[in-house]
Amino acid sequence: MSQLSIEPELLEGGGIRLRLGGVLDGNGAALLRNKINEVGQPVTVDFSRLQRLSDFGLGLLAMGVAEMRNEVQFTGLGHHAQRILRAFGVANAA
Repeated sequence: MSQLSIEPELLEGGGIRLRLGGVLDGNGAALLRNKINEVGQPVTVDFSRLQRLSDFGLGLLAMGVAEMRNEVQFTGLGHHAQRILRAFGVANAA
């Protein structure tokens, strides 16, 4: 069972923001990847409220996002997490 909470929020200019809370681990990464696929439109994932972020979970998420066709941006990340995403070829990380 994942300890990740995902709160969707419609954005005025179009797209959806997914605000994350709790813990992003391997299970949470799979849950988030599925949620992003369900949305089917531009997505901004906000990490600023996470309590804990595992490198493993972030790596799994990055591999999944690299295979997706919809636009995904990441916000609220620290420098270490940004470097991990960029190492997997995910450029939209701030």
